[in-house]
Amino acid sequence: MTITVRRALPDDVHGVRYVGTVAWPATYGSDRGAEYVMSGLDEFWSTEAIGSAIQAGNIDVAESTDGIVGMVHVEELGEDLVMWKLYVLPDQQRKGIGRLLVRAAKNRARVEGKGLMTEYEPTNERVRGFYLREGFTATTAPWPETEAVWLRWTDATEQPAG
Repeated sequence: MTITVRRALPDDVHGVRYVGTVAWPATYGSDRGAEYVMSGLDEFWSTEAIGSAIQAGNIDVAESTDGIVGMVHVEELGEDLVMWKLYVLPDQQRKGIGRLLVRAAKNRARVEGKGLMTEYEPTNERVRGFYLREGFTATTAPWPETEAVWLRWTDATEQPAG
């Protein structure tokens, strides 16, 4: 199966939302419960939220002949970019799609000359391992009182100053 990663278009809103409505419950349902999942779907995966992020150019999609199978949402936060969402349909995971989407986020950071940050739930060891394999390292959260674990990726091809 060939996967293409590209910037999301307005017509992709339903495909991106589909990824969220399938992947979000699979990711958080057993740890956080139905109320958390439904609240997150309403807030973060609504047509308005996804459509706005697509219009801003902040979402890339992974697409196969079957349609959109994954997505990544990256936007500016101060001097860095933050990867807020990285989701692949559960039946498409462990096929390298997440890695392709992270590569797109890294390329965006590289082009913009910024660092790339992300965060994850402290209990999600699988995601932690994935990000560490992708070259992310622990960093300080951009604001206090967060339970999330924050990570940073810096382009290893950059030459140190001095």
